Order: sequence, then structure tokens, then C-alpha cells
Amino acid sequence: RTATMESILSEQSATVDELVEACIKAFDEKGTLKDASLVRMFLMMHPWYIPSADLAKKLVLKYPSPLSRRTKICHLFKYWISEFPAEFNLNPELADQIKDYKDLLTTEGNERQSQLIDLDSV
Repeated sequence: RTATMESILSEQSATVDELVEACIKAFDEKGTLKDASLVRMFLMMHPWYIPSADLAKKLVLKYPSPLSRRTKICHLFKYWISEFPAEFNLNPELADQIKDYKDLLTTEGNERQSQLIDLDSV
């Protein structure tokens, strides 16, 4: 079963995987965020449930997915980096996970998606 934004906000609890899916789906392919409050709240509070490097790994492992989905994941990474840059400064393992994903995108010829992720700004 796939959780929607409304069900996540109205239910008592949701799994980390359901929240990750909702955060990915909160973006469209152009990077427009449909529900910033859910994404921001999850990114702010996720360390209570899952370490940041593990969250990044969950997203990286979703790489073999359709182009539009990978683009949404890139927008989620971009948002995470721009809204919580200190987290990347304080956690080299997290930054390495994101860099590896960016490198994978570049290696696979997805330069446009790779450019969405800018760790140099951190």
C-alpha cells in the first residue's frame, strides 16, 4: 500500500519507507514542491528514526528507477542540502553518500540530474 500525504498526516504513524516515498512524491520533475511542510518536517526529525547516512543510502538504492523518479530523488537531495547544510558539514559519511550518487548519475550519462545536487555549496 502506498501512503499519500493526507494519509500520513492523518494516521497515527507511518513507516520510514512510507515517509521517504511521500517525500519523493512531494516533488514534480521540475522540482516544484507540493507539500513543503511534510518534507521539511521529515528531514528535520528523521534522525530520531534513522541515521542520515542510512536515509541517504535508502535514496541511493532507489537509483535503478525510471528517469522521472530519479529526477524527483535529485530534487529531494537538493532540497535537503539547501535547507539543512550543517548536517552535511557535520556528517562526512552523509556527504560521501550523496557524492557517490552524484558520481553515479554522471557516470551513467545523467548529467542534468547530477547538476541538481550541489555539495560544493555546503
